[in-house]
Amino acid sequence: MVSDKKMQRVARNMVRVNFGVKPKDVVVISAGPRSLKFAEALAYECSMVGAQPHISYGSDELSLKIYKRIQPKFLKFWPKLAAHDLKVVDVEMVLDDSNPFVARQLPQRKIEIRRKAVKKFRDMKDRKLAKKELRSALIGFPTEEDARAMRVPYARLDRIFWDTLDVDFRRLYKFNERMRKLLKGTATIRIVGDRTDLTFSVKGREFINDCGIVAKEKIGYMNLPAGEIFVAPVEDSANGTVYFDLPCMYHYGKQVEGVWFRFSKGKVVQYKIEKGKKDFEDIIKNASGKKLNIAELGIGTNEKAKITGGMIIVDEKCKKTIHIAIGQNKLYGGKNEATIHWDFFKTMGRGSRVYMDDKLFMKDGNFV
Repeated sequence: MVSDKKMQRVARNMVRVNFGVKPKDVVVISAGPRSLKFAEALAYECSMVGAQPHISYGSDELSLKIYKRIQPKFLKFWPKLAAHDLKVVDVEMVLDDSNPFVARQLPQRKIEIRRKAVKKFRDMKDRKLAKKELRSALIGFPTEEDARAMRVPYARLDRIFWDTLDVDFRRLYKFNERMRKLLKGTATIRIVGDRTDLTFSVKGREFINDCGIVAKEKIGYMNLPAGEIFVAPVEDSANGTVYFDLPCMYHYGKQVEGVWFRFSKGKVVQYKIEKGKKDFEDIIKNASGKKLNIAELGIGTNEKAKITGGMIIVDEKCKKTIHIAIGQNKLYGGKNEATIHWDFFKTMGRGSRVYMDDKLFMKDGNFV
């Protein structure tokens, strides 16, 4: 398992490099029972630069107890404390401490009630992130339950996660920027590969450098681990088919694998799912908005990232992979309103191609 020394080094780098935490910054660190030690490491590093850290606690187990028994009318209440905190918090670190075996039992109908109730709050938060008045990140965290759900050894998942975070973010920024400049001005993207021939427009849309340094990011929101170039495609432009060979574990423990989509005018109009079809349909049925419209194309660029077998926040950063999302994309230049944003992953192996307009950009997973 990760050593205390390495965990502290990652925490120090995260506070100083990724977030650029400053004296007097108010920092909220959201953690659960499995990530408290890392939360303490982050809080210590925040204190060392003169910031004011606060650890907020929650768990899937507590959420399940509440959502199973709570009256739906209570879920419609305005999040008064969160709205108050939004006015004073400078930095938000959300550790994704999950137990998918518990989370998948959460009633999607009630979750959707809550999502709709807090939409106005999320919009307020997105405006602050867009202006960089708030620096926020969803930070993955490997748990033994995640490993069991994905059927991978926990030691391997743990090692991959911490290695992916322990990267030279300044070098990553420079590499991503070179790739982003090559893609600038592209009008059409075409992806070809196994059971895949998908074309869509990115005309007028900006490719974003996800490098993990909030000072260099376009908006105040990022994921950690970092390492991708991504864009919001024109929402009604996707046509064709795409097959995602890599497994994906969505929020609330929902898992899918072997996903095939047919897009027409930007929307998924046909799908086949080898594993997890019921989970997929449960999420989609309860979601609202343009939940089936194309939302994102992402291309992994983190050379230390390796496929975990379902941990989205790591797998989407792997070189020689792409991911396509459906649902919400307004935060980074799109127009889709939806209560979900769901990424699906594809290995760009032998025979695969990515074209920008008529120019070959990626061949067999390698940048050309």
